[in-house]
Amino acid sequence: MQQDLTAQKQASKATECQSLIIMGVAGSGKSTLALRLAEQLGWRYLEGDDFHSAEAKQMMACGTPITSEMRDQWVGLLCSALQDCAAKQQPVVLSYSGLIRKHRERIRQAAARPQFVYLQGSVELLAQRLAQRKNHFMPVSMLQSQLATMEPVEQEADVLCLDISQSVNELMLQITLKIQQRL
Repeated sequence: MQQDLTAQKQASKATECQSLIIMGVAGSGKSTLALRLAEQLGWRYLEGDDFHSAEAKQMMACGTPITSEMRDQWVGLLCSALQDCAAKQQPVVLSYSGLIRKHRERIRQAAARPQFVYLQGSVELLAQRLAQRKNHFMPVSMLQSQLATMEPVEQEADVLCLDISQSVNELMLQITLKIQQRL
């Protein structure tokens, strides 16, 4: 009986943070980490890349940054999906770049009790990871553009910054601990 109450309490605590937003530039491992977290927590997984238009993906594949209008439309689609999850009281893990602060603010407004996780790493490690990827539209040549576009997160209290040189398991543990601390 005590074990059942403890398990119920832990499950209840896990859903207090209804939205995990895993962000970072290309090659940071956000999709891999977000998917693993969603599976572990039993939450819905949203892959930000799935919300890009075919035109946006083609532009990026050719090494051309997407326009501000395209980025705004993309963030709007992400917000709609997050609002849908919130309305259904469905916990969610989203992976998306999170490069621009005003877009992160829109995500904050759309998501239910969001916790952001910013995956950071050296340019060399990010470039190495991108070079090893197969069948992805984002080329290594876009890394510098993303790094230049990434706006600082220091003034955003709900952003946990983590070093991608750690293993996925270590990152997952730190995120889980952060969720528990928020309760």
